[in-house]
Amino acid sequence: MTAAIEGAPEAAPVQQQPAAQVQQTPQQPAGAEVDPYAAEVDAVEVVAGKPRGAVEGDVKPDLTLNAAQIRAYSAGSISELMAFLEPQLRTSSSRGDGQPVVLINGRRTSGFQEVRDIPPEAIERMEILPEAVSLTYGYRADQRVVNFVLRRRFRALTNEAGLKGATAGGRTSADLQSTLFRVQGDQRWLFNGKLSHDTPLFETERDIVRTPSGQPYDLTGNVTGLRAPANDPNSTLTGFLPIDPALTALVGAPVTITPVPASAALGAPSLADFAADAGLPAVDDLTSWRSLAPENTTASLTGAVTRPLGKSSMATITGGFDDTSTLSYLGLPGIRVVVPDGNPFSPFTQDVQLFRYADDYVSMTRKVDTQKATVTAAANGRIKDWRWTATGGYVYSTSETTTGRGLDASAFAAGVAAGDPTLNPFGNIPSQLLARTSPDTAHSTSNNANGEVVLVGTLLRAPAGKVSTTFKAGANTQNQDSRSTRAGLVVDRDISRTSGDLQASISVPIANRAQGVLPFLGDLSVNFNGQYEEVSDFGGLTTLGAGANWTPIDPVSFILSYSDDQGAPSASQLNDPILSTPNVSIFDFKNNRTVLATRIEGGNPNLLSDSRQVVRLGVNIRPLPRDAKTNLQINANYTATRVDDSTNNFPAITADIEQAFPDRIRRDADGNLISVDSRPVNYAKTEQQQVRWGFNLSRPFGQPRPGGFQFPGRGGGGPPPGPPPGGGPGASGGGGGGGGGFRGGGGFRGPRPGQGQFQVSLYHTWKLRDEITIRDGLPIIDRLNGGSGASPEHEVQLQAGVSKSGMGAFLNGSWRSGYRLNGASADKDLFFGDLSTVSLNLFADLSARPDLLRAHPWLRGARVQLQAQNLFDTRQDVHDRLGLTPQAYQPDYRDPIGRTVRISFRKLIGPARPVQPPGRRPPAVPTPPPAPPPR
Repeated sequence: MTAAIEGAPEAAPVQQQPAAQVQQTPQQPAGAEVDPYAAEVDAVEVVAGKPRGAVEGDVKPDLTLNAAQIRAYSAGSISELMAFLEPQLRTSSSRGDGQPVVLINGRRTSGFQEVRDIPPEAIERMEILPEAVSLTYGYRADQRVVNFVLRRRFRALTNEAGLKGATAGGRTSADLQSTLFRVQGDQRWLFNGKLSHDTPLFETERDIVRTPSGQPYDLTGNVTGLRAPANDPNSTLTGFLPIDPALTALVGAPVTITPVPASAALGAPSLADFAADAGLPAVDDLTSWRSLAPENTTASLTGAVTRPLGKSSMATITGGFDDTSTLSYLGLPGIRVVVPDGNPFSPFTQDVQLFRYADDYVSMTRKVDTQKATVTAAANGRIKDWRWTATGGYVYSTSETTTGRGLDASAFAAGVAAGDPTLNPFGNIPSQLLARTSPDTAHSTSNNANGEVVLVGTLLRAPAGKVSTTFKAGANTQNQDSRSTRAGLVVDRDISRTSGDLQASISVPIANRAQGVLPFLGDLSVNFNGQYEEVSDFGGLTTLGAGANWTPIDPVSFILSYSDDQGAPSASQLNDPILSTPNVSIFDFKNNRTVLATRIEGGNPNLLSDSRQVVRLGVNIRPLPRDAKTNLQINANYTATRVDDSTNNFPAITADIEQAFPDRIRRDADGNLISVDSRPVNYAKTEQQQVRWGFNLSRPFGQPRPGGFQFPGRGGGGPPPGPPPGGGPGASGGGGGGGGGFRGGGGFRGPRPGQGQFQVSLYHTWKLRDEITIRDGLPIIDRLNGGSGASPEHEVQLQAGVSKSGMGAFLNGSWRSGYRLNGASADKDLFFGDLSTVSLNLFADLSARPDLLRAHPWLRGARVQLQAQNLFDTRQDVHDRLGLTPQAYQPDYRDPIGRTVRISFRKLIGPARPVQPPGRRPPAVPTPPPAPPPR
């Protein structure tokens, strides 16, 4: 019997190794944990000296997780698993959103949508690899690579329902999803449906404090004098003239603002009624009508089918539809009218201003409806020593945003100005005198089609090994139309972009200890890559890069890379419709106070392409022997990045930013902030340097049950004797098809039946340099020393988990150091305290309780989970030099939801016994020979 991959499309000749004989085990002891959803244990499968599903090339994984380690996270899908593993997946200088490249069985996929909903129970092992591996698959060298190797056979229907709520109240979320997934060799299909809903969270449900700023609106109303002209000697600090000389004489001091008395709604008030609280404006802070978190409803459907094409190829087609709707509440509409001195309800001898809110929150809401439909396809196979992949897709998306602009009170103002004796400006406003203003709208439609062909193979054979190369040709076409209507002004924009690119990379082995080529160097290979992209609206963009992969001794490996690439801003950054949001709390650094101003968002058609240079140096150490019970991996990375003409989100409006972008910030004649144009901008230059280091440790504990070794999640079977194949230098892991028996990433075999498992990871990021130059000729801004966009210098992420017999706990913690943000002067600096957050995940796999299953068989495959996010309900403290917190930086603004608790029930329904491959019969237990006759 020889090792082979049943049904795997591998046309290249394989290096076959003798498969170890599977040891028969005694009768499974009572109460043993048997996974009825997994395939039977096959012999160890090795192709060309590597385990099944390994990635191309000789770069080893930074981290390999076996089936038992994956299940210890108690994730419900691959997307949730990757969220748990964010510290290990983080990259320091990705051009896009930082998401890693995802492979299935060492092959490119049609997109993340194809794999995001796969249940973790179907995964045999997971490999996390450095950015350099992405070149091998035709991607840029700035994304980490995650390779999921699926079990050979798996089928299950997974249903999950969850309910989440904020412990402070005000916000609840419910979600429901169902996934049907099956794998049979190279055939697999998946169908998934999701539905979730979040209730809105209002400011009144949190400790939000508002004080009047700008114009003093209130539901009852405030009366002020007229606005003072610029440089008027009678102007006061409020910017208003005194209301009335008679009121000044009555109070004994000039009065520029006073609240409307409650009695004014019933009839004409007297001057004395206004004198009672003169100078103390009424404040209605709108917390009951403003949402901190919107109401949100999301629904999605996904389907994916993979089938072989002949003996050496396979194809996948994926389709999906997502629909999202959000509703935000922006407060109440404000009404300002001038009450003339002759109005029958006014006791004043001159014209005054009346500021009122109207109780019509519907006229101040924002609704966003987004739909996206996706169809993607991928095909791959082998032609001799070359692997080819073709991918293509089409995405259609549309977004409709409607923002209320309040009420048209012109009819009301005209009646007040005319002195209508039946119209009390301080009383209830007749509805017929108020009309809802036409809302602002923004509509965007995007069509995106793309296709790529990638060819990976051996160019020639050098003394130290294969010279491998990758060629990629791709094309993309995108069209985005947007229309925005703001205050009746219609702006139409459209952008059509076509691009084509050619990319090539080559990896050349220099030294190979196993082949006896320069053995004193260990294993050493170098790589070179280049790309040319022609973009219709930006011209030609180039990328050049080089790197080295060096393993001087088996436990230690180094990766060095350099890249110099040019990139264009995305179509969304250029062409998103313009949105205007009123009543946004913004801290005005110039005046050192929080104001309610209008924030403008959308695309900026004037953005430039950037030029990025990145240097990376990484080291990965596995200090313990491969056969040790404890698996320990240590890695560290140094990254230096320089970007010319970088595209950035608009930051807080500090003095540096206002000096560089004076046209983005509008103020009135008194210097009060009115609006901020926060669309993306280009900086002349940004420079960053950082070191990130950490370790991953896992170890089984407890005594295994008698009855021999059992692969985690498998029923019966013993480990193959002797060292596992594929564990030597250059192998991407090692191991085989037995889930927990995989020895990649340090040789850890995983827990035996009856044992538990402990795992911990710790990562520290230290920013050594973070500087920006906004415009040539302006001073360099040091963001580590309080400059605009200041951020923490240190960040620590901790993960720790323990599991045994289906029960487990997983803790996720992070800490970020405090920092300073410079104000207009030293006395106006803001200080951001350090922040520590901890989340806890508790789960119980009820299938691991035989006594419970005997009493309630329907619980087979059931899991109960309790998750607490931000367990200690911590929030970042922000204060000035006097210890006061500005309104815009209130803790409940920065983290309105706070601690949440989610409880979920998940049921995985699979076959009642391990699935047998077609045409096979389970191995028979040999009958022991008869005992010899007595002498």
